[in-house]
Amino acid sequence: MRRFETLAVDRYTTHAPALLLAAKQRFVGTLAADEAAGGSLAGSPLDRPTDALLARAQSPDEASTLLVQGLVLEILAQAIYRLVAGKDGVSDVSRTRAADGLAASEAVGAIAAVRIAELIGTGDPLYVRFAAVTYDVLGALDGLADPVDRVFGERFGLRFADVMGEFTADLISTCTALGMQRRKVVAQLAGAAMGI
Repeated sequence: MRRFETLAVDRYTTHAPALLLAAKQRFVGTLAADEAAGGSLAGSPLDRPTDALLARAQSPDEASTLLVQGLVLEILAQAIYRLVAGKDGVSDVSRTRAADGLAASEAVGAIAAVRIAELIGTGDPLYVRFAAVTYDVLGALDGLADPVDRVFGERFGLRFADVMGEFTADLISTCTALGMQRRKVVAQLAGAAMGI
């Protein structure tokens, strides 16, 4: 998560300063300290699919940053943090980190939704922009499926299908609250996952 969160802070700093909350910066600092103390997953099966996803998430402007990081990846992070915080086999430290990450991400997500409506609009005009800038990122999520199950499934009972279930439900809910048609959002998710 450190790599995803570090990219988010970089994109927020560069393109969407309204999303650069102190709570998010503190949380990313904590993740960096954890990695320095030996908590890195470098060399794991997650490396390559994470690289592929992050390469597609290099948002070049505020609108793209709001939709890719502020909407899609923040909602993905929230799903992960929520699931980790509720797992029995997870240490108290990890559970606390997940709760902190969830709180920071929810705060960013709330601001992102308001800013998206202000900058891009709502309804069909927003859906057109959402579909264009999130397709590659959504498509790259599937590459994480097997690695997530291998790295976290047996040890922590964290499965990719569970993450995607939470993520999909929350993303659809947020998108429809912004006036996008549910069926279009579902079609975007399915099309990106299948590469069509």
